[in-house]
Formats: sequence, structure tokens, C-alpha cells
Amino acid sequence: MTIKTATRPQQGGDAADRSAALRDVMEVLSEKTSIADLRNGAGRRYAALQKAFGARENILRAAIRSCAETEASLAHEILRVSPTGREAVLAMLEENVRLRRHSPRYCGCLFSADTLIVPVEESDLHEFLVEKRRALMKHIRARLVQSVTEGELPTRVNCEALANLCLTLLSGLNVRILDGAPPGLLFRSIEIFVYNLGFRAH
Repeated sequence: MTIKTATRPQQGGDAADRSAALRDVMEVLSEKTSIADLRNGAGRRYAALQKAFGARENILRAAIRSCAETEASLAHEILRVSPTGREAVLAMLEENVRLRRHSPRYCGCLFSADTLIVPVEESDLHEFLVEKRRALMKHIRARLVQSVTEGELPTRVNCEALANLCLTLLSGLNVRILDGAPPGLLFRSIEIFVYNLGFRAH
């Protein structure tokens, strides 16, 4: 699978309809990449995708970017609105497990799936996903720094390393979900992880 052309949307078509169709494309992205497979996956909305993005390669790229943008927004919002750092990290990890159960199987592209479904020659797309992960790590680190300021975490905590650990677990969760790990086991593992990060009760 080679993806080389740009993906700037053309005028026309309904944005919500295209978004739903892109999610359908992700259902078949890693296993089926023929024109017929993608057309069947997107159903009647395939024509809207062609009008907006053009060739099949552009549609595949747009589907990956759409998933990454959606996941980034959800994770950032959880970090922003959670009242404590402990709840922020816990909710971010748990919601990722819930999201994977109700989203396309290979829509975890922001955290791990680019190594599974994006060709190695697609350096710009890989860099796009790397930047999304970097941005998320900065948000996690900022929330942890806030916890230190508020006394929820001890001052000796290395927030950079801790944020990296959280992002690493987030990526690993997606791999375990693809492996078929039971959600209950994943939720329990998340609880153990967060419990041992050193957050103090307010």
C-alpha cells in the first residue's frame, strides 16, 4: 500500500457523512485495501469520499488522520476537565479501552497502529502521528506538573518521565486490545498502575 498524494479536501460533500465513512474505511484498512473493499466498507458514502479526497490513497490517509485527530481531542479534553491528576490519568487510560471497544478495530493509530498500517515510506504521515503523540505527552506532563503544584504529587517526581510512562502504557493498551485481552483485565491493570504513581488523596 503506497500513499503519496495530498489529502486536502475539495469543496462539496457533507463533513459529518465523510467522517462516518472514514470510520468505516478504518474497519477494513489493515486487512483489505482494494478499491472494492474500501467501496464496500464505506457503502453509499464512498462517492462523497472520492469527491472530497480523490484517489484511494488519499482516502486511506484521510481515514488515519481523522482517527488521530479524534483520539487526540478526546484525550486532551479528559486531561483538561478532570478535577485531579489521578482522575485525569485514570480516565484517559480507561476511556481509551472503552473507545477501542466501540470504534473501528484499527483506529488506535495515534498511539500505536501507525507501525501496523502506515507504510514505512510514508514519512510525513508517520511524523504527523509522532507530533500528535508529542503533543499529548506535553498535555499529560502539564497535568502532572499541576498535580505537583497542588500537592497531589510529591515535588521529587520527574513529570517528564512519568508522562512518558503514561503514554507508553496507553500505546501498550492498544496492542493488548488487538490481542483480545479482556477489558476487565485491562481496567484492573490500569488501576494498579495509577495507584502506584504516588498520587495523594486530597
